[in-house]
Amino acid sequence: MGEGIWSADVCIYGAEPVAPVSLLTAADSLQVRRNPGTLPSRVADNFYWLGRYLERGEALLGAIRVMLGNSIDVDGGAVLSPTTVGKLVGLIVGAGSAPHPPSLRRADLTALARTAMEDERWQSILTLNRHAREIGEGSRDRLSADMVRLLEAPFPTHRGMLERAGSLQRRYAAIAGLSAEHMGRTAAWRFHDLGRRIERAMAMARAIRLFGMPGASPDDLSVLLDLADSQISYRQRYPTGIARVPVMDLVALDPGNPRSLAFSAERIAARLAELPVLSDDEMAEPQQSQATGLQAIVMTATAAELNAETLGDIERRLGAVSDALARRYFLQGAEPLRTSGLTLA
Repeated sequence: MGEGIWSADVCIYGAEPVAPVSLLTAADSLQVRRNPGTLPSRVADNFYWLGRYLERGEALLGAIRVMLGNSIDVDGGAVLSPTTVGKLVGLIVGAGSAPHPPSLRRADLTALARTAMEDERWQSILTLNRHAREIGEGSRDRLSADMVRLLEAPFPTHRGMLERAGSLQRRYAAIAGLSAEHMGRTAAWRFHDLGRRIERAMAMARAIRLFGMPGASPDDLSVLLDLADSQISYRQRYPTGIARVPVMDLVALDPGNPRSLAFSAERIAARLAELPVLSDDEMAEPQQSQATGLQAIVMTATAAELNAETLGDIERRLGAVSDALARRYFLQGAEPLRTSGLTLA
């Protein structure tokens, strides 16, 4: 040291004991806090799209399972009419998950299902899971180890298509359970839940428009109940048979059905109300106004009068809510979205 050499760590020995000194805060002096800190916009964006990718994959998987005949309608069997199967094919193809098959024969439907499940050239389940896994890899400090393991789990390799689909369904259910019961109710969870609710409502609006319009066949209505995971609820309420208006009410307007449009619209509005806003004038911001308008349309609709035009409007409004949410909370180039000091817990 006397020769001018610099060192970051220096030890000096003395003849007498020296009292220990530490700059660390004593463990018993930490103040209790419940605000987990600032949530970066990038993380909010990631959690939102993690929810959307997972929900999109689960919805696509549901359509594939029904198309392959794995309906939970045990009385109806596995055979669907060609018209209903064609609508299911259109739902899968319309999602960009596979090309249109040359026919509706079993072999062509199986090939379609295989592409929609595991062909990375399309928006398949494998592709959606990869997007979710990439988000998980960048969010390890905010996700539980169990959640990360499920996101990174290899794609199922069971021999049968239905076995692979069943394995994926159980994985999606486990991830949804962890999200619902093990994530703290912070802003990160709210963005994740918003992504799930918006994506689920969009998928349900498309399904209702395909399978629930006037003239829908019993097969169409049964498929709609399957896609909404509402077969058991319907059977409990209406044991005498299947009818269009009761099905529409259950899957679209019942606020107690977690798969319905009404349930999702209410949750979207509630989550947006819990997020911070820029002003203190108690005026609704654009994303909140969009969600309120969406909720009003769903709440004032009736099952008998719900038509394709209204469902199309609901889907457009869901897209508008998503766009307004992104403009408000996610970074868009150099656009200033938040005032300094605004905290997302």
